[in-house]
Amino acid sequence: MREVRIFIVDDHGIFRQGLAELLLKNSSYRIVGEAGNGREALQKIEKAKPDIIFLDISMPELNGLDAISQIKRLWPSGKIIILSMHDKSTYIRSALDQGAVAYLLKDIDADELFEAINAVLDGQVYLSGKIDELIIHDHVNLVQGGKFSPPIDSLSKREREVFQLIVEGYSGKEIAGKLNISYKTVEHHRGNIMGKLSCKSIAQLIRLAAKEGIIPL
Repeated sequence: MREVRIFIVDDHGIFRQGLAELLLKNSSYRIVGEAGNGREALQKIEKAKPDIIFLDISMPELNGLDAISQIKRLWPSGKIIILSMHDKSTYIRSALDQGAVAYLLKDIDADELFEAINAVLDGQVYLSGKIDELIIHDHVNLVQGGKFSPPIDSLSKREREVFQLIVEGYSGKEIAGKLNISYKTVEHHRGNIMGKLSCKSIAQLIRLAAKEGIIPL
């Protein structure tokens, strides 16, 4: 069997270590790198050249959902598998729309993990059984009650990045440095974000971010 190069992105070091140890039980798998958030992953993935990228959603600085499209632009051949505790159908659809090829919940067993890897290597899209049920249930609710999109969907990709850094407590100058944009541009995005989300204070932004799973409750 050919070697499968795997990169792990998760903000919990002990989880990365445990996942790596589990994956290495397959002699054809090789861990070629890891990162604690999406921004760090972007700095490492092109050099690591992974076949498979395991990506969490709730991470500091750049969350998994907002990292997917940037990773795909940087390393198009990498197959992204979301491995998360979040089971919201909006997250699942967003992840698949942006280029992820599998969505797994962190309570899966080893057999399903390896099954998902084999599926995506064969060019398939893989969703765990629980997720299939969730999507069907939510689809029925949408048909019956009308479509609803969370307010955060109104933000552009750059606004989402700024939004996450704001609620994590970074100053305007720090955000400008991290995103390589001007302080004035950061303040412009901040104003747009507050308006689109109908928030009048940072505290309201933080509550919304926690509700949407962008930062921990």
